[in-house]
Amino acid sequence: MTDVLSAAGPDTTEFELASALAGRVVAAGAEPLVLLCNGSSRSGFRHPLATHAPLGRRAMAVVCARRDGLIANITRWVRFDAGTSEELDAEARIAAVEADIFTATVPGARLDSIFGEIKAAYVRHGFGGEQWEQHHQGGPAGYAGRDPRVTADATDTVVLSQPFTWNPSGPGVKIEDTVQITESGLTVLTVDERWPTTSVNGLRRPVTLQV
Repeated sequence: MTDVLSAAGPDTTEFELASALAGRVVAAGAEPLVLLCNGSSRSGFRHPLATHAPLGRRAMAVVCARRDGLIANITRWVRFDAGTSEELDAEARIAAVEADIFTATVPGARLDSIFGEIKAAYVRHGFGGEQWEQHHQGGPAGYAGRDPRVTADATDTVVLSQPFTWNPSGPGVKIEDTVQITESGLTVLTVDERWPTTSVNGLRRPVTLQV
């Protein structure tokens, strides 16, 4: 992600970005299962299949990749200007939503209970109560992209060492990493130390890469 997005520019097309990501995933010995990308003209799409559209002033890239049977999921953003105050505010608020979800993801918690916390977090951080309806919210990860996706009917219980990928999203914002529940807390697995981060509830979380 870091290398490909750092090399991108406003005239790079979504297809070019997605194909570059695919090449790097395969070169790492993994299988790209999902490759999504949207430029600024399509930032309203939360699950965007790539097109010939140029990235413009900002873009989102999503990779779900499988290696040795296990699947890791990650979303990152790149921006080619300073960003607007509205964008920066929304990015901070969606990270706060994610932090609330992380707090609720503890051994013994049921997924339907966490789903209730997700819905409440959107309201608490100013996105409105309908945002969970616009895209799935994630869930346990592993041998499937989500196993299962969290819903009000999912009664699975969180266990120690289990991986999760939550992906809260709002208009023009989304945050996603694959994490693992450990005895010492939550560990982020999809990390590149070169990527810019900020501290959210004591955890380093990605911010938009400014190129």
